[in-house]
Amino acid sequence: MARSFSGRRLRKTRKAAGVSVERLALSIGRTSYSIHEYELGRVTPPINVLAAIADIIGSSVDDLLDEEEAHAA
Repeated sequence: MARSFSGRRLRKTRKAAGVSVERLALSIGRTSYSIHEYELGRVTPPINVLAAIADIIGSSVDDLLDEEEAHAA
């Protein structure tokens, strides 16, 4: 199974860490809009941004990934 970025996990982890969208955005040099887009799953952050996010919220990149089920063709 492949793993992919999960906006839902990002939001849950960010909130648990007590970090606001605005603070996270400022800390990683992105806009609040970008963070919202990541959390809604509309945009996947580049790996360097994902690593910075994980660092700010005291998490690991692995914590922000979900398992993807392979669909039979």
